[in-house]
Amino acid sequence: MRVAVAQELGGIDSVHLTDQPTPTPGAGQLLVRVHCAGVGPWDVGMLNNGFPGLSTPFVPGQEIAGVVEAIHDGAEFQPGQRVYGTTFPVGGGFAELAVVDSARMAPMPATTDFPEAAGLAIGAGTAYEGLIDRGGLRAGETVLITAASGGVGSAAVQIAAAAGARVLGVASPRNHDYLRNLGAGEVFDYHDAHWAEQVRAAVGGGVELLFDGSGRPTRDLALTAIRDGGRAISIIMQDPLPDLERGITGDTFAAHADRERLDALSRLVDAGKLRPTIEAVLPLDQVRVALTRVAGGHTRGKIVLRTAQ
Repeated sequence: MRVAVAQELGGIDSVHLTDQPTPTPGAGQLLVRVHCAGVGPWDVGMLNNGFPGLSTPFVPGQEIAGVVEAIHDGAEFQPGQRVYGTTFPVGGGFAELAVVDSARMAPMPATTDFPEAAGLAIGAGTAYEGLIDRGGLRAGETVLITAASGGVGSAAVQIAAAAGARVLGVASPRNHDYLRNLGAGEVFDYHDAHWAEQVRAAVGGGVELLFDGSGRPTRDLALTAIRDGGRAISIIMQDPLPDLERGITGDTFAAHADRERLDALSRLVDAGKLRPTIEAVLPLDQVRVALTRVAGGHTRGKIVLRTAQ
């Protein structure tokens, strides 16, 4: 099978295409013929800095969509079934075939194709966990979402709107109409030194919840727009939240997309409340191009690799 692999961790340029033997699933695992794999900043980070317990050679790719090729005892799927999910943290998605833990996979939403499903697992899964499970977002509350036009942010805007919240986004001007179309009521330009003041003016007392995908300095300004007693959720693990004041509580986390969360995403997708946003679908032999675009930090939605020939 074709696979994109880094023999040693040395950044994007360490990745190259090669052939490897077909892997064999173990207990509770599936062998999936990968049709598409999502590309995320986590892939870039792992190639640059590694991850606790990560071994080389390393195949990036933490979210996939494809068809079950084979199963082992204890796997609750059938050969030929269309599935999506995550391979985190071991990777393996940038390949024609991948062995995955069945507990981290789910049937694909009926209304998505492979590129869309591949872009859901971590991006939308992170947004759902941060907003709903950790942030406790409720209908009628106001949420401020930074990095709102990225892969996680695009999903977060839609999930928050589906929950009945008033959604405020932070993004560059070229993405403002895009975010309004996804469900944001108001959008603010992070280049404007006064954008946090504009948020406070728009929402008397400040927002109940901040969902931050930016880190400093945008995050620190966003914290000033939270009302007393509000909540802050951040996905930037390398830049933890500072000590919070005014009764604000906070949490920084790395997502864990399990079957329950994937099924929740599928229900939103099939109800027409969550639309995976794909900026580009590139062939596997352009893996370095895809990673470089993601590393640039200005993608709109997701970059996806098409791994099937």
